[in-house]
Amino acid sequence: MKIRIRLIVAVLFVFSTGLRAADLSILKQQIEKTIPRARGQVGVAIKHLESGTEVLVNADSRYPMASAFKLPVLVELYYQKAAGKMTLDDRVEVMPRDIHVGSGSMIALFDPPGVQLSIRNIINMMMRISDNSAADILLNKVGPANVTARMKTLGLDSIRVDRTTLELILDQSGLDYAQFGDRPAREVRQLLDNVDASAAARSNDQFNKTEKDVAKPSDMNRLLEKLFAGEIVDRAASDEIIDILKECQTGALRIPGLLPSDTVIAHKTGTIGGSVNDTGIVFLPYNAGHLAITVLMKDARAATAERERVIADIARYAYDYFIFNYGKP
Repeated sequence: MKIRIRLIVAVLFVFSTGLRAADLSILKQQIEKTIPRARGQVGVAIKHLESGTEVLVNADSRYPMASAFKLPVLVELYYQKAAGKMTLDDRVEVMPRDIHVGSGSMIALFDPPGVQLSIRNIINMMMRISDNSAADILLNKVGPANVTARMKTLGLDSIRVDRTTLELILDQSGLDYAQFGDRPAREVRQLLDNVDASAAARSNDQFNKTEKDVAKPSDMNRLLEKLFAGEIVDRAASDEIIDILKECQTGALRIPGLLPSDTVIAHKTGTIGGSVNDTGIVFLPYNAGHLAITVLMKDARAATAERERVIADIARYAYDYFIFNYGKP
């Protein structure tokens, strides 16, 4: 009788495991059918952080991070803080030369002679509204090479940070940083608006071929996993970073786009040229656990709204799958 019960239990376990594996293949197929709508290269990494169940699609190719690189910068900043090199209350003098083009609001709000801000407030601007000036101030403070070295120390070899956001924007548009990098932000904006379309297209092609400021979706997800596990500096620092990510105000139509409005999401977006990205942790309801989701793109030519919808659809497919399979009453 005992042997018979054990056999029944074993058969049920194999059967349920097989069903789950089959269901996972359906999720992967949904993602693979969605990706072509972006009309470019798309990499996806999704992992259920409690069970380890994972879906990877083109996740070991390298993609431009765009502003998603601000997460590795923040991680390095917390390591330097732990080493006593700075505190979040240290104040930084923001001068006209620190105001750069791109996302955020510093360029619209601050004029010479400048203002003093704490590192904590600069972090808030870099992460909450993806302010490029704030990101470049902090990147210059911690050093791009130190960010890349930190990622390697963490075993995330594909994540590298090489340039400020201003350098990224000028390189992608075909303007020489050495010649134009020191110009006032409003003048740089005019120069960018006047770049010849064919020259800009050639520069964009070259930009996408350059192995700088890139990451694999699989490694970005592993960084999220380390944060969730409390392995970035320590539990307290990891939780602080996750709390900062929860305040992200950009990319409302990406990972959060089709999820219930009360879903807690800790994420960071990025956009440049054909790259529309998002990486973050989704807190599932019904005690279903947490998902790490990273979607990175390269040279995607669909309209921005469609590329964002691709990310939103992928996030929703994953959300539904893992709630159905792991949710508890």
